[in-house]
Amino acid sequence: MRRDRISRLADRRRLYTNETYDQARSQLNPGQPPIPAPPGEQRNFEAELFYRLLYSHHFTQYPFGIRRVRPGTDSITLEVESEQRAEEILNRILPAQEPDGEVHGIPAVRVRRRTQNGIEVHQCGRRTSAWLTGLPAYVWKRVEAACLDTLADIAWRPLWKGPAEWTDEEALSEQHWNTGEWMRHFQDGAWSGSGLLRRLAVLHTVVPADAVTGYKGLPIRGYDGMGPVRWCLDLCHRTGIRYRKEELVDALTDAEFGLPVAIARHLDRIYPQHTMKNWVRLDDQARTGLIELRFCTFNYPELRVGTAGAKDRAIAEGIQARVDIALASD
Repeated sequence: MRRDRISRLADRRRLYTNETYDQARSQLNPGQPPIPAPPGEQRNFEAELFYRLLYSHHFTQYPFGIRRVRPGTDSITLEVESEQRAEEILNRILPAQEPDGEVHGIPAVRVRRRTQNGIEVHQCGRRTSAWLTGLPAYVWKRVEAACLDTLADIAWRPLWKGPAEWTDEEALSEQHWNTGEWMRHFQDGAWSGSGLLRRLAVLHTVVPADAVTGYKGLPIRGYDGMGPVRWCLDLCHRTGIRYRKEELVDALTDAEFGLPVAIARHLDRIYPQHTMKNWVRLDDQARTGLIELRFCTFNYPELRVGTAGAKDRAIAEGIQARVDIALASD
């Protein structure tokens, strides 16, 4: 590729990933999309990771506590912003078993490698990989130990400390919950969850929101059968801050860097535009993935830099700084 084109692609990719210029440039490969789509097992794994990341009980400086992402062809790196968020993430993805037999987390996920830069998690027997970085090695070790302490306190069994293969309990849980029509439905739309995870930074580089929360929603009217996998994202701004809806939609629908989605105009007859003023729904032509962007205004007392408590002050200041950067592009 010509030097000027490489530079343009690297700069544009940073909008979606928040990588450094050198990081973004190193991931560009001739003949490949600037943000590649992963193969099937990795795509499904990333969609499951995205589902688990959506839930957070704390304010974070970056949406869902991820400072930047580095999507590769067959792996993804997530730079976690804090020790607290790292512990929350591991508690949600590493499998553990209740005394009554119920399994929580993602079945068969194990920590495969530990380096000075972070840890790699994967799913046994499948071509999957996700690196969790952003904290020193000793902190990741401490986070793992904290997860084990949490499980010990509630008498749960840490399956992720077991063999590097599926346990009987995980196989039974997978068979019970993750097969059949529901799993086919989720995997048909897994490209949307994986695609959002690989472009997570647009939720703070493009949008000046104080907080972004989300969940996987139930089906809605306007589709046949179970409809698409529905990702609901709430983007909350403080008073007086412009939403930048059009800019976010442009980024997510960009032909080169975005996802294969467009505004779901076919839903207008069911949900008139005047009733959905601050909501935007994007779906694909095959109707397998639906992204619901819901913009709102709310002033969180905890995020006022001048009045935030000691616990929230650093987060409030960090949020204000990134909002100012996003607004500087206006």
